[in-house]
Amino acid sequence: MALSGYTAGEAVRSYLGTLSEDERTAQQNELGRFARWVGANVRLDTLKAEDIERYQEQVEQSGADPKRLEPVRAFLAAAHKSRLTEINLGKYIRLKRAPSKKNNQHAHETIVEEEVAEMTSDGYDALKAELEHLVNVKRAEIAEALYEARLDKDIRENAPFDAAKQHQAEVENKIRMLQRTLATARVIDQSANGNRVGLGSRVTLTDLTHGEELCYTLVGTSEANPRLGRISVASPVGKALLDHAPGDEFDIEAPGGKVRYRVDRIEA
Repeated sequence: MALSGYTAGEAVRSYLGTLSEDERTAQQNELGRFARWVGANVRLDTLKAEDIERYQEQVEQSGADPKRLEPVRAFLAAAHKSRLTEINLGKYIRLKRAPSKKNNQHAHETIVEEEVAEMTSDGYDALKAELEHLVNVKRAEIAEALYEARLDKDIRENAPFDAAKQHQAEVENKIRMLQRTLATARVIDQSANGNRVGLGSRVTLTDLTHGEELCYTLVGTSEANPRLGRISVASPVGKALLDHAPGDEFDIEAPGGKVRYRVDRIEA
């Protein structure tokens, strides 16, 4: 019988504590991704084989090296040995040979570039929720629309059928993009920013040139939404804000000339 009460996040932290420093450094990002994907607060003993298979499918569809699944398989095997799960869920991860470097060079370069991208925990959760909605709701809606359109036996000039197929292609493309982003994301610890501006910080500042008070939240590129005050750390203002403390003043070159800002308040 499995010991109850351990969440995925707690089990990962406990397991990482048993590893050497080098092993912990090499595995913590991948195990952190797995815990966030299944839900860090979800009890480990409630996970099923299909959950593990879905995670493997998502990693593989992102184009990532299948070897990235090895730490997860080892963790799940150790969890079973420690009686945190009733069965060894690691056996449901079936590793495949990685794509050849020659045939997958472009995809590999893209993944390496995306792996360094960071995002907030809120942003990760939002993307995960969007992916689940597309997979569990939109796919079913599109399947129903295609079925209804096929009732017209002549589909050669069937506008509803063509529209549904186009929508299906767009949704599947979005699903692949989200799977790739989630598989390679690194969620940052916002508390590590301290009293300086970093990813995830909510910053109140004053535009000293025009006498306006502004409020921004610094987020990863995939989370940016300027209309909601969520600006990317790669944007001109985002870059300029990084690592500043309350009271700091700085300038930004704008199309209309130089604008001076003062950081008033920082919230994690």
